[in-house]
Amino acid sequence: MKRLSIFFIVAGLAVIIGCGGGGGVGGGGGGNATLIGRVLSVVTGGPLNPAASVQKVGGSPSTTTDLSDGSFSLANVGGGTTQAQVIPNQPAWPLFTFTFPAASGSTVIGDLWVGPEKVTLRGRAINSTNAQPIANADVTFGGQNGKTDALGIFNLGEVAYATSTQTAFWGIAGTVRANGFFKTDFNAAPNLKDGASIVNVGDILLTPSNDPNPPGPPYNITGRVLPIGGSTGCIVTLKQGATDLRIYNVGNDGKYYFWIAPGTYDVTFQKGAQTAPTQNVNLTQPNQTVTVPDVTLN
Repeated sequence: MKRLSIFFIVAGLAVIIGCGGGGGVGGGGGGNATLIGRVLSVVTGGPLNPAASVQKVGGSPSTTTDLSDGSFSLANVGGGTTQAQVIPNQPAWPLFTFTFPAASGSTVIGDLWVGPEKVTLRGRAINSTNAQPIANADVTFGGQNGKTDALGIFNLGEVAYATSTQTAFWGIAGTVRANGFFKTDFNAAPNLKDGASIVNVGDILLTPSNDPNPPGPPYNITGRVLPIGGSTGCIVTLKQGATDLRIYNVGNDGKYYFWIAPGTYDVTFQKGAQTAPTQNVNLTQPNQTVTVPDVTLN
């Protein structure tokens, strides 16, 4: 089981994620709303070319993604809207439907990942102090949202996947939130889909918020990959020896974040054929924040 911390920012607005009620694809909120987000390819880790189409379920209104960074702004969807669809416009790639809390005003719905295949992401949220399951926790991954059942198990459908490469898929940051617990971030590495197109990420440990030795959220290792904008999709890996501990997929601000126990680590950088020098980090206290020097992809 792997966890990592991540912040996501689009168009200068913080991600709005919560446990939203039903309401279907249309009404409930009244007025108009605008959906803001980004569409990314699970094959490349970057935007799609040709541009993807983003629409409210039913086809209208619709818009296309920006070729440079995959961003979109879908206006006039109606307050209370809880679903949007992405048409990748790639040969043989399926349409993806994403569900999110009811939209109101300008609502950031985050990164929506698409690809040539769909899988179900399965896992279990458990209490780190007593290994008991955590029911009704909110789980997000790849733009998909869901909840854990009474046994702490979640199944997120329509998660983008590519059998040909898992680099970007393993870099997607998922989150689990539950009342009375610190938010926990995770990724799917090193798991692959099985014959039933299920990727099982195993147990995800959540720390109670009243723990006398809580973690130091939101991160204790951070840095930046240059050039800004040109480093989007860079995979930053936190390693200890030959073991990969955390993976972060860099956004258009070039920043990455990790949260981990004290220790000595290496940070590596890879975007296609481009790399940057490995950085060494010595974290001595859990509440210490280490800022890694900027690196430049070459």
